[in-house]
Amino acid sequence: MSQESLNLRLAGLPAGQTTYHGELEFVALDAAEEEEPYAVVVTSAVHHLGARIHVRGTVSGHATSTCHRCLKRFARPVAAQFELTLERGTAGDGEELVGVPENAPEYDIAPHVREAVLLEEPLRTLCADDCKGLCPQCGADLNSGPCGCGRPADPRWAPLDGLREQF
Repeated sequence: MSQESLNLRLAGLPAGQTTYHGELEFVALDAAEEEEPYAVVVTSAVHHLGARIHVRGTVSGHATSTCHRCLKRFARPVAAQFELTLERGTAGDGEELVGVPENAPEYDIAPHVREAVLLEEPLRTLCADDCKGLCPQCGADLNSGPCGCGRPADPRWAPLDGLREQF
């Protein structure tokens, strides 16, 4: 497997198990359609079983995301696992069994790595579980402290405010 594209070299692959390492950088869109750059390291155990090659891998790294509450950019960890079986001499492409031509010198596993990472992603990313977000009136970051804009009172509480003044 090369560092640039995660190409698994099929030509000359020894029988039995082999471990491969690689790196991948890619950009994907999050649920808010913001670009998120990813940098991941891939470790794969490759089992050569004659006409079939079984690949089981782990992915770890980081992504740079935008917090969906306060809109700050932050780095967060990324982890995923993937598994696929390649079969030489078949043309069909399935979810569990991927066909590759008999004489193919290599197979790029990068699409499988990207898919595994993206399937593990949360719909909403937060910089912290207790992120307070932005003030709905003035847009100030409430994580930095109160905004002091003097939010208008909710008119539904006006009858209770009148009771407070009586006592």
